[in-house]
Amino acid sequence: MKNTDEYIGKAPLYRAVLCLSKRDKVRFHMPGHTGHGKRSGLLAGAPFDLTELEGLDDLHAPRGAIAQAEELLAQACGCRRAYMFTTGSTGCMHAALAFARTRGDILYTGKMHKSFFGGLQLLGLSAEYVPEEQLEERLKRGAGSLFFTSPDYFGNTLGGEEKAALCKKYGVISVADSAHGAHFPFSSLLPRSLTSVADLCFVSMHKTMEVYTGGAVLCANGEAADECAVYRGLVHTTSPSYLVMASMDRARAVWQERGESYYRAINAAVKKLLLPPGCERVPSDDLSRLVIKCPGDAQAALVGLNGQGIYCEAAFEDKLILILTKFNYTRLDYLCAALAQISCPRLKRSEGFCLQRADVRGKKTAFCRVEECQGRIAGADMGLYPPGVPQIRRGEIIDKKAAKFVAENQARLFGLAYGRVVVLE
Repeated sequence: MKNTDEYIGKAPLYRAVLCLSKRDKVRFHMPGHTGHGKRSGLLAGAPFDLTELEGLDDLHAPRGAIAQAEELLAQACGCRRAYMFTTGSTGCMHAALAFARTRGDILYTGKMHKSFFGGLQLLGLSAEYVPEEQLEERLKRGAGSLFFTSPDYFGNTLGGEEKAALCKKYGVISVADSAHGAHFPFSSLLPRSLTSVADLCFVSMHKTMEVYTGGAVLCANGEAADECAVYRGLVHTTSPSYLVMASMDRARAVWQERGESYYRAINAAVKKLLLPPGCERVPSDDLSRLVIKCPGDAQAALVGLNGQGIYCEAAFEDKLILILTKFNYTRLDYLCAALAQISCPRLKRSEGFCLQRADVRGKKTAFCRVEECQGRIAGADMGLYPPGVPQIRRGEIIDKKAAKFVAENQARLFGLAYGRVVVLE
């Protein structure tokens, strides 16, 4: 059957994957399903789940279709180099940290994703936290790099462009976690993308675009541009998903051509949004990140919507978070009607922590039950996921408030090990 996809000629890796999947007769290579998914079901995409075959290039030494796809991605994102990852923005973060450790002191400001702290631990690095109000003064004294998040989980850019400019002023490498801003380069209605501004900026295409899970890009400029190829090679799996990469290549071509019209339509739909009484839209910089303030605990709203087959991105305190795309914005009336039928109980806000740190030198990892964690030393970062920002850090002593937080949120916490608290002793 002839492929009528108009983008096949505009996406070199996507084209290469499609062509090879059509001409093979039998496969004697990994992955073990050998492409037998042409019938139906979960493995329907198996014919396109390939490996480093002739004509498909090699992510760890790209010279052909992957190199061409990355060049087109770099042009679309306005950066010098664009490195594909199929391990999500976590892989990009770890590659960025591996690069940063060669340049001097690592600074960070604002809230960071757990992958930042996990990368520090894996690489044996330390980083200095700098409050935003002290940032310029600290940068004046010199440093190697500054890590920051922009946009955040709620669609706010948090002054990311200004932070990158400050770094440039003082000769510090700027590293932006823009995982939730992959779509920014493709519409004038969206904030300016940091992919063309920061020295390093990574985006997760799979979060907001027509891409399979795991598809992310590390965009590099300046002195970082070429060297990051080395650090991708250190942290990335040697079995990248061609299914994911091909979807990234195609999505880039589609969004370059149609992104503006997509977000015009989404913007018009958001302006017409009629939320039920008690709910209100929380303004954000990203028109496609819909944040709804609920009259009570948003987790109850999330569960109620799930019961009606409506699945949102997340619930955090009294806020319901949704990602709007070309595939779902026309169903906002369905969402509003369902919300009108849900009653939210009063929100019980968690109190903040100011935990003491312990000396963890020489201590070994152990595990305890949730009800026994008070007074123990945390052996892993813990926090709500999403958004994935640690609220209890490894090495901190879990006090009464923190133990209560763990007990009340254990079903939603990252950092637990099969329901047990990781501790050091």
